[in-house]
Amino acid sequence: MKHKIIQLLMLALILTLSGCKNYKTIDAYVSEISQEGELNGNVLVVNKDTVLYEKSFGIAHPGTKEPLTASHRFNIGSIYKEFPGIAIMQLFEKGSLKLDDKVGNYLEDLPVWASSISIKQLFMYTSGLPKVPWENYFKNDSPVTEELVLNDLKKGELAFEPGSDYLYSNYNPLLLTLIVEKITEQSFEDYVHEYIFKPAKMTDSYFAKQIPYKDEKLPALSFNENYKLDPFIIHEPKFLMSFTAKDLYQFLYHLHNYKLIYKASIKLLSEREGSQSPLGVLEWDDDVLEVHHHHGESGNYEAVIRYYPEDKLYIIILKNQKYENVIDMADEIHDIRITNKK
Repeated sequence: MKHKIIQLLMLALILTLSGCKNYKTIDAYVSEISQEGELNGNVLVVNKDTVLYEKSFGIAHPGTKEPLTASHRFNIGSIYKEFPGIAIMQLFEKGSLKLDDKVGNYLEDLPVWASSISIKQLFMYTSGLPKVPWENYFKNDSPVTEELVLNDLKKGELAFEPGSDYLYSNYNPLLLTLIVEKITEQSFEDYVHEYIFKPAKMTDSYFAKQIPYKDEKLPALSFNENYKLDPFIIHEPKFLMSFTAKDLYQFLYHLHNYKLIYKASIKLLSEREGSQSPLGVLEWDDDVLEVHHHHGESGNYEAVIRYYPEDKLYIIILKNQKYENVIDMADEIHDIRITNKK
């Protein structure tokens, strides 16, 4: 009996190992994912200011079959919320606001609950703001605008008392953008271009005007497994930040070299009460950052950014056809690089 158990355990080990693949190069792995039909997008890997791997797979438009290039721009889903957070911290560093200031100090046309929510609670998703009813908007085929979203927020109630719980809601970064506009007296788009895009040398990213896209430069359109375009109608640039992979590398590089905000501000933005902070997920060992990870999706757009400070390794994956595998891809690319680096 004992001999039989040992045989079964050995067989299980052999089967497990036979299913494992030891990829020697990033290209071998990524190309296999593409051949399996689960990669339509761009992949960029940078190590110590040197591009290790950059390649585009698939098409930018299911109708025209236009091939993707490194210059195509992608929506990055909730990763965009890093930008309102950084903008607010820039204003905090300048002394233009305090993090315990109440939202109602700046946005006077909101309900009475605005006087009970602090800016930091917007960061932490502990404000009590409810979820945005995106599904209702898309069902009605009506254009999504800032006015529409804000009107619904004003009619709604808080999900809980501010500071008592955690709820991820896109209302939080939206109100942060409005606070930036109130203090600076300029549009959020103009502020980001001047104080984030330019300092970070992000030359190819922009705020799209609307979806369906019109007269935008090299947009990567999102589509499903049946090659049907996402049916969204959005007329609000705040929701339509569009990026190239190289620009997101530039953003991460300048952020973590403290060219945009101080290290103390990054640490504050990385604090979490729930699953995410404004910067996604940052893991620290005391004062040493170990990894910056952020995943985002919007319709069939899916993206992941990853930074490993110890190895100065950056991984950016942008897709316009979602297969829910970008996190696994980033993990595998990291393992390949660490295993095979010389």
